[in-house]
Amino acid sequence: MPTESNSLTIDPRLLARLKGIELRSRFLVRGLYENRHRTSDFGASNEFVEHKSYQQGDEIRTIDWRAFARTKRLYVKRFEMESNMKVNILLDTSASMRVPAAGDRLTKLELASTIAGAIAMMAVNQQDSAGLFCLGDVIDEMIPARQGKRHLALLFQHLGEPAGKGGGKFGELAWEAMQRIGRKGVTVILTDALDDFQPMFDTLKGLAVRQQDVTLLQVLDEAELTFPFDTMTEFRHPESGQRIMGDPMQLRTSYLERLEAHQSELRVFCEQHGVDYLRVHNGDDLVSLLSTHLLQRLVRGRARC
Repeated sequence: MPTESNSLTIDPRLLARLKGIELRSRFLVRGLYENRHRTSDFGASNEFVEHKSYQQGDEIRTIDWRAFARTKRLYVKRFEMESNMKVNILLDTSASMRVPAAGDRLTKLELASTIAGAIAMMAVNQQDSAGLFCLGDVIDEMIPARQGKRHLALLFQHLGEPAGKGGGKFGELAWEAMQRIGRKGVTVILTDALDDFQPMFDTLKGLAVRQQDVTLLQVLDEAELTFPFDTMTEFRHPESGQRIMGDPMQLRTSYLERLEAHQSELRVFCEQHGVDYLRVHNGDDLVSLLSTHLLQRLVRGRARC
């Protein structure tokens, strides 16, 4: 387990800009938020309303086993004002996210972890729940969504030094994580999205079926977007180890064309399937970019209510 000394730290300017911005699901009705109670027992109402048939993704702890004993069918209990929103963060911790950046810039993983921490803090501060999945070669970390400052401190400890290695199968691991998230909530995915798209697209569709409001934050290194190399260079794939020696002047045009086609396919898919999308890189002004995006997202969400 990460030690407290390795806990994530976030630029105070970013925290100041995010203060007062509410993180909400675009798919939940306005009344849910108007009826929120900002108290220590928020979301703790246990007034029983009815049973409903169990569906895949429902929490096992809500199953009424007494009803099962009588009927041999699975039912879950529904309670009044189950208004605590769960925000689950899927963080790509593969080797491609850990490549050192130029100068004193953050690596992709450091940048993604900062964003994840800021979003988790927003959720917890508004008395919602935040959970974390670290996806490298396997699901290296799975912290269920919970409320409270102590839980947020736990998330920050793990985000300070995220577990993970290898990679190349983020979409498949995200699909596996999706099975554990359940229905209705917010899912934030942080990855460089440079693998084969199809497994991730399948996951994004699956999350939509589960009524998850999905945000895909594509995190890149500025060098991946600009290809600033100008001398004979050896390029090494961080996950497969494959090496290519080449002249950047000859490679630049074809590389940038393929990257643009890749990015265009991702953007179009997100637009067509209602996925909230933002691309960030380690040369961006994160304070301005992230706060502006979240404000615009909030406005769009109100328009849908």
